[in-house]
Amino acid sequence: MDLLDRRKILEECCSKHRTPLWQFQFPDRNTKELKTSIFCPTCIQEDIALHEEEKLQAALNQQAYVTTYDVLMRDSIVPTELKGVSFENFKADTAEEKQMLEFAKNQVEKYKQGMTGNTLITGQTGIGKSHLSFSMAKAINEHFKEIGKPKRVLFVSLTEIIKRIKNGWNYGKGASLTEFEAVKQLTSVDFLILDDLGAKNATIAPKSDWEQDFLFDILNNRETTIINTNLNSQEIKTIYNARNASRIFKGLEGNSFKAFSIPDKRYSINKLKQGEQTP
Repeated sequence: MDLLDRRKILEECCSKHRTPLWQFQFPDRNTKELKTSIFCPTCIQEDIALHEEEKLQAALNQQAYVTTYDVLMRDSIVPTELKGVSFENFKADTAEEKQMLEFAKNQVEKYKQGMTGNTLITGQTGIGKSHLSFSMAKAINEHFKEIGKPKRVLFVSLTEIIKRIKNGWNYGKGASLTEFEAVKQLTSVDFLILDDLGAKNATIAPKSDWEQDFLFDILNNRETTIINTNLNSQEIKTIYNARNASRIFKGLEGNSFKAFSIPDKRYSINKLKQGEQTP
C-alpha cells in the first residue's frame, strides 16, 4: 500500500499554517500494536528545507575554512613545542611577565575591534615571545571563526622561509618553496606573525640585498603584521635598511612591548634539568 493511501486527513488544523493535519498509524516493531502519528505536512516540509539549508551552509563553511581558518594550523611553520601553547598556560611569575601577557591579550582585543598596523614584541631569547605570539594567532583565528568571518592567520619563522627558498637554489627542481610562492603566501594572509625576526647572532651585520628586498616585498604589501624579535631598535636599524626598518616600526605607538628584565625561561629549565641529573 502506498504511504499516502495510509494517511487520514483530519478536520483539526495546524495552528501555524491553518492546514489540515495528517494522521498515520504504524505497527510497533516490538509489540505490533498500532501507533498513531499526527503532524502538519507543511511543517514537515519546512523542517526538511531547513535541514537541507543547514547542510548546505555547513558545506559552504567548511569550504571557506580551507582558505581561511584552516590556514593557521595547516600552513604555519610552528615548532612542536609551541603547538599546545595558549594564554592560559603562559607562566607569568614576575610583574614584567604579567605585563607582557596582558599586552598580548590587549593586542588581540584591538585586532578584534578592527585595528590595522603592526605589533612588536622585543626581548632576549627564551622569555616567551614565541609562546605569546602563537597564542595571539590562535586567539585571533578562533575569534573570527566564532563571529562567522574567518580570517587567514599565518605564523612563520622568516629565517626558516628564507632557508627553504635558498635550498631551492641549490637543488633546483627539488625546491619546496620559491620566492614568488613565499611572497604571495605571506602577503595574502590577513594576519601574519613573524617569529624571531632577524634572530641575533654573534655579529650584528646588515642582511644581504636579496634578504632586504625579500622582506620589503612582504612588509610593503601588508597592513597587519605581528613581529617578535630579540633585536633592539638600534640593532633592527643596523640589520635592516631604512625602508624595512620604517615598515617594521609602522604604527607601533601603543602597540609595542620591550621586555627588560625577564630571564631566559628555556635556559632556566635546562639548567634545572641538568641539576636534577647531577648525582
